[in-house]
Amino acid sequence: MRTRLDAVSLAAVLVTVVAFSATAPLTAYAAGPVLALALGRNALGLFTLGPVFTLIRRREVRKVLRGERRLLRGTEQRRAVVFGVLAGTALAVHFATFMSSTRLTSVALATALVATQPVWQALITTLQGNRLPGATWAGLVVAVVGAAVASGTDGQAGGDALLGDLLALAGAVALAGYTALSEKARPAISTPMYSVLCSAVCTVELLLLCLFTRTPLFAFDGDTWLALLGLLLLPQLLGLFSLNFALGRAPATEVSVLLLLEAPVAALIAWLWLDQLPDGSSWPGLAMIMSGVAWVVLADARRISPNPGVTMGDGSHVPLPPRPLLTGSRVPDGSSSAHAFRHAYAWRNAWAEDAIRRLENQAVRAHGAKSPEATYWIEARAAVARIGGDHALAARLWLAAARFHASPPHADTSTALFCLDRAFQDWDGIGEVHVVDALAPLFRELYDRYPDHRPDADAAIDRRLRRAASLPVPQ
Repeated sequence: MRTRLDAVSLAAVLVTVVAFSATAPLTAYAAGPVLALALGRNALGLFTLGPVFTLIRRREVRKVLRGERRLLRGTEQRRAVVFGVLAGTALAVHFATFMSSTRLTSVALATALVATQPVWQALITTLQGNRLPGATWAGLVVAVVGAAVASGTDGQAGGDALLGDLLALAGAVALAGYTALSEKARPAISTPMYSVLCSAVCTVELLLLCLFTRTPLFAFDGDTWLALLGLLLLPQLLGLFSLNFALGRAPATEVSVLLLLEAPVAALIAWLWLDQLPDGSSWPGLAMIMSGVAWVVLADARRISPNPGVTMGDGSHVPLPPRPLLTGSRVPDGSSSAHAFRHAYAWRNAWAEDAIRRLENQAVRAHGAKSPEATYWIEARAAVARIGGDHALAARLWLAAARFHASPPHADTSTALFCLDRAFQDWDGIGEVHVVDALAPLFRELYDRYPDHRPDADAAIDRRLRRAASLPVPQ
């Protein structure tokens, strides 16, 4: 697979690595209770980013408050909120276990063991019924053996060191669970609202855990307050911001492999700052862990087919149609995907939505969030929504695809305009007045970028708004 990791993306990933690598040394340095540190880090992050995210999505928030878009409306969004709450719980477990492990074992070993998250992610994939290739299993074996070798000295010593290793592994499993649950929840909730939901759940649950264990919440000295501030500024704010920036420009596979540098960078920080190094016999195991995890990440990218398909309800496997067919009003008879979309035309499209979202998540991991490969599956979801008669969802998805096609570094003007016109067609079929009104500014914004494409765009939008305003208001 050709990499798209340019110099700017590489710089963002390296900033992410340094910011995330500070987590374990800062936690090991602080003298306050670990659970209180975890709570403080998340609470400060929530109170810092929550208002910002709310401001970014103020239109969505206003609609929720006015009842025009209920967060729990519909089976799909109710399920998404449930998965979001479970993901927040997994995140709380991750922070509690991983940060506790840094006090009991070496910073290098704790960071390396929690970096095995892709290994557990692959195992979760098998539990969901997906088959893994042999290369992935080979990487799993190498990483597990490496973890056993690296933890060998702690196992012989027993006590706190071994407990720290087990807590770090538990943190990796919890992080894998968070990722898997987020994949289920994210398509139905916007990123800012999902971030606020997970952070709120994580903060509340860590607070309850502190109260249950009678952990002092503010028993911090000056150094601990500085460490807490460092946890907020580095991993919580700078790390997440630079990571999201990199994932919007570069393939997630390359980003994931480079993030494995977190373990050696954390070890270097711990050595220079805390004069802490793992036992000499642990180094071969640490190298095996990193090699195995990198193997798993790369194998996961290689197993994504360039022309993936969907699994039918009867077990058969067919490819989705190429873009000219996908964006048409119907799938021509005789095409390789006629059987698949015939189910959608018969209002049996739930399986198609789930399959397309899985493929979209795979494309995001392999190629990046705004890549043409990932945007293709947004178009597929728009086509399925239109077949099912949900013109509002289809219009929003076509608009999202148009925005991605119009954005660097993969700008494609002709495809962006094609998606924009498809969105306008679905917008014309929407019956809810408030949805028509809400999407109008987006159409004006996008059509203003290309004034020569449709000179009558403003007039057409005005006519659509006048027609919507003349509809009777439901009682």
